[in-house]
Amino acid sequence: MRKPRILGNRETNYYHVMSRVVNRDHVMGAEEKEFFMLTMRKLEAFSGLRILTYCIMSNHFHILVEVPNITDLDDDALLDRLRTFYSKRQFSEIEQEYTRAFQHAQDTGNRDWLDEFRLQYVSRMGDLSVFLKELKERFSKWYNRKHGRRGTLWEERFKSVLVENSDHALTTMAAYIDLNPVRAGLVGDPKEYRHCGYAEAVGGGEAARDGITRLMQSQGQEGNWRQISAKYRTYLFSTGYETDAKAGFTEQQAKEVLEQGGELPLRALIRCHVRYFNDGVALGSRLFIEEIFENNRPFFGERRKNGARKMRGGDWEGLYSLRNLSPGAIAAPG
Repeated sequence: MRKPRILGNRETNYYHVMSRVVNRDHVMGAEEKEFFMLTMRKLEAFSGLRILTYCIMSNHFHILVEVPNITDLDDDALLDRLRTFYSKRQFSEIEQEYTRAFQHAQDTGNRDWLDEFRLQYVSRMGDLSVFLKELKERFSKWYNRKHGRRGTLWEERFKSVLVENSDHALTTMAAYIDLNPVRAGLVGDPKEYRHCGYAEAVGGGEAARDGITRLMQSQGQEGNWRQISAKYRTYLFSTGYETDAKAGFTEQQAKEVLEQGGELPLRALIRCHVRYFNDGVALGSRLFIEEIFENNRPFFGERRKNGARKMRGGDWEGLYSLRNLSPGAIAAPG
């Protein structure tokens, strides 16, 4: 039986979502990652969700996404989204249907056809589950067709962690995501990994720059892109970046210390593949987690009296999780 997802109840909510390829096969090469990224960006523009950052690895992906409440779009805004999302031929057909439905409403005063036209598209917007479903389905169809393959490509439903919009939780999660290729030993600097939000932004990608700018602005940081990118890069390097030339922990050393119950600084913890970021369900301050717990009380057993669980294994600087997880559970990179 599927467990219900924990959902936020604010005007704007933030989620870290992650999904793996079936059998954890390494199927995502450069071309596959590029197609996935382009599809993700098209769906972002269509759905109204906002991607703050992301990372596409060889057998899984991470996305930090802002989910606003979608207000009713006027017809011009709706058509703009459709024009961006569909091919010229498809959009031409859609536009013709809209014109006929609009003219019918003008001539008869009956909006049923026009409302039905709008609903088939608007109902797919502003919904995280629909966004992930379409993203994974579109990639699967493209991949299977390209490689002469059949069957499901993804291991399971996507995982999601509700993240507090605080001056610490969001940037901690973003750093965890952008440091994935560093943590996996693929690059020494996240700007060198083409298929993550930070590298796309450094390369001049406007959507990626908008995402990181929104991330930093939500934490009270202001300035132009040069100033914002400098602050974010400083944060990445101060919390997660370690090389052989500098004192620090390897992943194996970090794992051993965690298993022994030792304390690690936040920068070393983020560099490890700690389960809280994928399996914690909700991440934020104690007050935020308790509010989420109370709003979702029926999902928990009667014996559970409170929601916030202190994150173990190191100094997490005031962050709590909704789930009590083993600090030593570190997945293999990939």
